[in-house]
Amino acid sequence: MNQIPTALNEEVPLFENSSSSQDKETLEGVADVYSIIVALDYVEKAYLRDSISSTHYTQSVNKLLAQYKTYMSMPDISEYVGDLHDFKEKYNIIASNAITRLERGIPVTVEHAIDIDTNNDGSNGSLESKSQGGKYNAKNVAEATGNFITIMDALKLDYKAKDQLHPLMAELLLSINRVTNHDFENRSKLVEWIVKINKMKVEETLDEHEVRELLFILNQAYKSFYSLLG
Repeated sequence: MNQIPTALNEEVPLFENSSSSQDKETLEGVADVYSIIVALDYVEKAYLRDSISSTHYTQSVNKLLAQYKTYMSMPDISEYVGDLHDFKEKYNIIASNAITRLERGIPVTVEHAIDIDTNNDGSNGSLESKSQGGKYNAKNVAEATGNFITIMDALKLDYKAKDQLHPLMAELLLSINRVTNHDFENRSKLVEWIVKINKMKVEETLDEHEVRELLFILNQAYKSFYSLLG
């Protein structure tokens, strides 16, 4: 019986002998980023094929986006990954749906106000749960109103960084969706700003002109939202 060549029996090291502990930790983190992108693309395709519910999709995407942002907040990993499209080309990642979702920074259900199947308390999340007797749910309206005020106050308090603004903007849009999935004037501009902020680098901040513009959009969107409530 022929023996397998010794070289094929040898363990293939994951790292070079000269690699430091920091180098190993960075590469392991980069590998996790790769896995997150692949997993996110799988979830996106499953949702498009109607293989998973809106609730499962939203929860899964939010978790994967949070994991990705956590890794990309680490300087060594962020520097190694660099531009998302360059990273995709370098490692031949076929995941266009995931790349789009990472660039936009929010689940498609949040972006387009698609009803999820259940609320956080497990109750039905259809349009009926958003309104009672033809009127909008008072608790949801109060939360959305509070989030409008919170983000506008944050900007006035000189919040300009991505990690400060993106969570507030995403929560605002999510709270609006809990009230209604009907479109209203300037809602699409809120989405555009969420995407714009999400594409900012960690060290980037909004300039004074951008802050004023965002405040104006938020104020106009709030007026349109309030008018929608009748």
